[in-house]
Amino acid sequence: MPFFLGVDIGATWTRALLIDETGRVLNRVKIRTSVNPLEDVAQAVADWHFDAVGVGSIGPLDLRSGWVVNSPNSPSRRFPLVEPLKKLGRPVVATNDCVAAVWGEYVFRHSVDNLVYVTLSTGVGVGAIVNGVLLLGKDGNAHELGHAVIDFRSKRGCGCGGRGHFEAFVGGANMPSFYQEVTGEPPLEPAEIFKRYRQGHEKTREFMELWLDALAAGIATVIAAYDPELVLFGGSIALNNWDTIAEELPRRLREYLGVREPTIAQASFGDDEVAIGAAALAYWTPETLRKFGYPR
Repeated sequence: MPFFLGVDIGATWTRALLIDETGRVLNRVKIRTSVNPLEDVAQAVADWHFDAVGVGSIGPLDLRSGWVVNSPNSPSRRFPLVEPLKKLGRPVVATNDCVAAVWGEYVFRHSVDNLVYVTLSTGVGVGAIVNGVLLLGKDGNAHELGHAVIDFRSKRGCGCGGRGHFEAFVGGANMPSFYQEVTGEPPLEPAEIFKRYRQGHEKTREFMELWLDALAAGIATVIAAYDPELVLFGGSIALNNWDTIAEELPRRLREYLGVREPTIAQASFGDDEVAIGAAALAYWTPETLRKFGYPR
């Protein structure tokens, strides 16, 4: 039976999973993301047996060169995705983390032809399949809707250098400063914001009303772009606060939508979402990715 290595490069943590062709996890390792995370992975899995490697990484990417080129949330804004893994002597496939996640859902869980995955974590990311085709774009960044402008008058800056972006309002890295801006209170981390929201803290509830509306506006933009049947949510903020999002998002979303609303659901694989998706890319490489010269 063939085995596949899936690597998830996040802003804080890098995960590697070994799976079989059914998606069953056989082994795993988790390490803190460094300035060259694939070098660390190559060392950590050197004695594992597998037939191919898939990588899902924070972006933006240049898929032809195999590099992350301008990542606002990582320890290094630029790092290679393919070359450090060559020493393992296995074919390598690489793409954006959310693209990997949506492909894993498509291969192992949901066979719908119009599917979107959204991560709510340090930043905001999107992966999309439209009419059965995994979308990539000219450089591999057809999914960077965390940087869609949802308020063109806002001076609120995003980590990428733009302003008024979806991620600038709802991304975990930006929530503390946004909370301070809205409430006049000291900045709070997302976990504390949601905790106080559930406890009924007045100013926090005022902030969350605005945050949830921003989330709905951004997700409406995603839906307008891809017209999906199903939108799946992953990432730490979504996974840890799904009760609030599941209750509040659908009714707010209807105020912004101009197309038929899709089904909204939680993603399937928890913290393993991107790594399993990356392994799915190695197991079944989509044609759109092959046009970029993968596997390598």
